[in-house]
Amino acid sequence: MITTFTDYLLQLNPLAIALFLPALLLAAFLFYITRWPSPRPVQSRRADRFRASKVPTQLDTIVIGSGSGGSTAANLLAQSGQRVLVLEQHSVTGGCTHSFREEGCEWDTGLHYVSKAMSDPTKRAGAIMSFMSRDKQIWTPFPSEAPYDEIVFPDDDFVQEGAPNEWSHKFFDGTSRTAGSVVGSIVDPANKELKKRVKTFLDICLDVHYGFVALGISRLLPKWLQFLVREKVERLYKYSELTVRDAQHAVLSLGYSADELLKNCPKAPAGDEVDPTIRRLKAVLTHPIGDYAVQPKEATFAAHGVTAAHYFNGGAYTVGPTQNISTRLTSIVRSFGGEALIDATVRSIIIEDGRAVGVRVSNTDELEECSSDEDLAKVPVVEIRAKNVVCATSVYNLYHKFLPQDLPTVQKFRDPTQRTVRQSNGHIFLFCKIRGDAEEIGLPDHNLWYFNGYDLDSAFDKYFANPTEHRPPTVYIGFPTTKDVTWKKRFPGISNCILISDGLYEWFEKWADKPVRNRGEDYLEFKDQLTRHLMDILLEFVPQVKGRIEYYHLGTPLSECTFLASYRGGSYGTKCVPEMFAPINRQWTTSPFTEIPGLYLAGSDAFLPSVTGAMYGGCLCASAVLGKVGTLRMGHAILSHLAKRLRDENPKLSRVEAYILAVKKFTE
Repeated sequence: MITTFTDYLLQLNPLAIALFLPALLLAAFLFYITRWPSPRPVQSRRADRFRASKVPTQLDTIVIGSGSGGSTAANLLAQSGQRVLVLEQHSVTGGCTHSFREEGCEWDTGLHYVSKAMSDPTKRAGAIMSFMSRDKQIWTPFPSEAPYDEIVFPDDDFVQEGAPNEWSHKFFDGTSRTAGSVVGSIVDPANKELKKRVKTFLDICLDVHYGFVALGISRLLPKWLQFLVREKVERLYKYSELTVRDAQHAVLSLGYSADELLKNCPKAPAGDEVDPTIRRLKAVLTHPIGDYAVQPKEATFAAHGVTAAHYFNGGAYTVGPTQNISTRLTSIVRSFGGEALIDATVRSIIIEDGRAVGVRVSNTDELEECSSDEDLAKVPVVEIRAKNVVCATSVYNLYHKFLPQDLPTVQKFRDPTQRTVRQSNGHIFLFCKIRGDAEEIGLPDHNLWYFNGYDLDSAFDKYFANPTEHRPPTVYIGFPTTKDVTWKKRFPGISNCILISDGLYEWFEKWADKPVRNRGEDYLEFKDQLTRHLMDILLEFVPQVKGRIEYYHLGTPLSECTFLASYRGGSYGTKCVPEMFAPINRQWTTSPFTEIPGLYLAGSDAFLPSVTGAMYGGCLCASAVLGKVGTLRMGHAILSHLAKRLRDENPKLSRVEAYILAVKKFTE
């Protein structure tokens, strides 16, 4: 008589057992993969101030930093069933996605626009955000009939006879429309060859984009499946060896194809471009240089290509303040038993037996009151333990600040023969409050970019050598008031503007140890000189705001250090130069893994700069923490969410068809 399942197995012959057990294991595996934890009730609220009593017990993962990468990693890990603690040193969560208010106005700080794909829950970026926020984070796409970006230049009479002499150049969604717009504002209508070269250049940017898709997929695949994307990844690495200046010379000046470019890209001649039309094309097609912030002769073409392609389908902006993103993502962390706490400065990561096992934390407010090492030693330190630690505040903070400096991996990072990349440059920010309604004033409903002439490398060199004498080479001019559909209701009769230009930490380093908001008269005088440049540009190209600016404030790389914990004021993680992708540096960049077990990276340094790039870095970090099986489970949950949206959009799709289409959209 068979009384138990074990008795039943003993009655079977060996062949039956050999067939039955694998089937049982496969069924159990599939059951696990397809069962994602059910959603919990969410109370959306901002994070509390750090107190030891607010730290949950039995933590699985601690995430340092609550920017796009940190919030993404924490959210996905929490949804997988982990208990996660997010620690943010600032007074609000969000990192570069946080917003702030002063003088009755509001400004974003790092998220000024994203690709239109983020606003579409049936595209990869939008699907991930929709999944993480449970459809709460909504975006407004920029109108297709209008440009999303416009570059404006000072007057310049060096122009080929018969060619247009426009000072404004507009970018629309769709490569064909952008190519037509750019060519139409620069090139003699009879010059069909240059039109072809512009189209080739944009197609090459798209090729770089596909390379980064392959690179991201390679981070998720087991080693034995890497061959599926190896060719595209290797092609990307070849692009990464080129500078923007050299690639533009090869394609726009010499007419190279993509394959010719990769086979043998010549060096661009020194000095400014002598052909007036090519000169203009190169400058305009350097857009969107401001989103990776490296001058053409130094920037890797990989960063330029992927950034340009990112916006080929247009742009979008948040509905409501950008602050809502981190609030919504971390609220879901809280619903799964985790927590997000502000005013929490991580002073070090605890390493025991070679493994990361926790962090030491103090209140930021108490640390800011210290004026000596003796004061710092008196500030209470709380030790918090967890199975995993994620650093989402840059690889440079990790190795320079958080880890014990005698660790072999830290010494390797500090060895110039083992690492040849550095943190990115910083920025100057001018925040303006404007009296009047945006529509009444006639403010632009798209982004403006000021370029200080068509010889950009020369403009960068002059500005970096003497920033008070020369205007910035590029300036972003944005008006959140015209992009956020809730603004008019939240701030009636008020508009805002943000101007952003390049800024070197070295200019401000002598004031770094001075108290915040009390760095001295010479610091304020230097800021005033930089402010005048930006204000002159604003009034020159948006003259309708003259006499309406009620308040303005200039932020510097030191502001990024204070409020974003940026290492030496760097805005974009690792500086986007060709060495970023060299074999010697791949252990430090574009990967969530470190040499220390239990320690991971999220954010820009785990994949790419920008809010979306950091979000993908957070996804890769969650994958690294969960392992390959956990990644399959997470991937299936996101793809199922996307497939459901596709079926909502097209009810004729079967479940299988919708899932296959979701996989296709996720990998394009």
